[in-house]
Amino acid sequence: INDIYEAHRSWGEEYQAEFPVVTKYKVSRDPSKKLRIGYISPDFFVHSVSYFIEAILKHHHRDSFHITCYSSVVRPDHKTERLKSYVDSWKHVTGFLTQQVVNMIVEDEIDILVELAGHTANNRLDVVACKPAPIQITWIGYPNTTGLSRVDYRFTDAVVDPPNTTQKYTEKLIRLPNVFLCYTPAEGVGDPVPLPVLQNGFITFGSFNNLAKINLKVCEVWAKILKALPSSRLVVKSKTFVSEKVRQKFWSIFEKFGVLSPVSRIDLMGLIPFHEHHLASYGLMDMSLDTFPYAGTTTTMESLYMGVPVITLRTNYPEDTTGWRDCHACNVGVTLLTAIECERCIADSLEEYIQKALELASDVPRLVGYRKTLREKMLSSYICNGEEFTTNVE
Repeated sequence: INDIYEAHRSWGEEYQAEFPVVTKYKVSRDPSKKLRIGYISPDFFVHSVSYFIEAILKHHHRDSFHITCYSSVVRPDHKTERLKSYVDSWKHVTGFLTQQVVNMIVEDEIDILVELAGHTANNRLDVVACKPAPIQITWIGYPNTTGLSRVDYRFTDAVVDPPNTTQKYTEKLIRLPNVFLCYTPAEGVGDPVPLPVLQNGFITFGSFNNLAKINLKVCEVWAKILKALPSSRLVVKSKTFVSEKVRQKFWSIFEKFGVLSPVSRIDLMGLIPFHEHHLASYGLMDMSLDTFPYAGTTTTMESLYMGVPVITLRTNYPEDTTGWRDCHACNVGVTLLTAIECERCIADSLEEYIQKALELASDVPRLVGYRKTLREKMLSSYICNGEEFTTNVE
């Protein structure tokens, strides 16, 4: 993990050298003025980031804050329009040159610029590298440092980045109260459906995480769960499963780990184009198995919202030999489950991860209880309380 930090830091040092830094700002120092906040992102559409930024844009106190969004969305959609309706000013900057966007932010007298993409697709780190606002923060979209010394702060929390963490950042950490994310569920989503085990007579485990997160150790652990419960099945969804070669390779991995006839026990689903259908697919599983060391975020929230409990693994588990201890990306599942008081699903070792999955699989009444109560428990928790969360951010 230190190597990854060093790669970010050295990249940031070289990258920043290509861009002139703003030396004079037009911001007012009048203490009675509205603080002018800018959010810059390519993900103001139906995208994972949008589910975690919506509540903040909606609930900012307009008597004290003026909000501007700088959107580099390639294909705006209905979600773009809704987010746009929450803010004072919306600037479409897709395709704009670096200096054009920098000048725009300076002219808008932005006091604090919050970038929401990090090193993900269509980011505007080129703009951030020029430091067009006196204070810059990174948040939500990327589970690591930007590597840019011109980004001052990073929003996190004390569970996902504990005070004694050994993970390094070029930014100074600001630990928000309770949890660093606030989730706004998609609209028009149906109610959780009854447990599949009640009709099927067998437990179905599942994961809709990005296939890149499902490494060999994850496969080995999931294989142990499947072998310990021979009647159980596993459902995994990834757009790459459109490829027969990818499907065969995935099945072969589980066969090597001792799962007999994996084709008949592991259902592989491809991309589901409509979000409501994607969410409905959680109804195929009785419980979700989180990935490690890179845990799920949006998929975890979706799973819980559909009444599906998630078994996750805390960082610093004894069997870890990867060097990913104290890693933000490892602890996201832990902070999300802690926020909704679902700590029973958090494992502290690989052995306990397997044990918790099997114990829950054998406790159908508990699974039924989760199906009936998880959504309401989540909606009534701090993680979905946009007003309180935004007040704390402010």
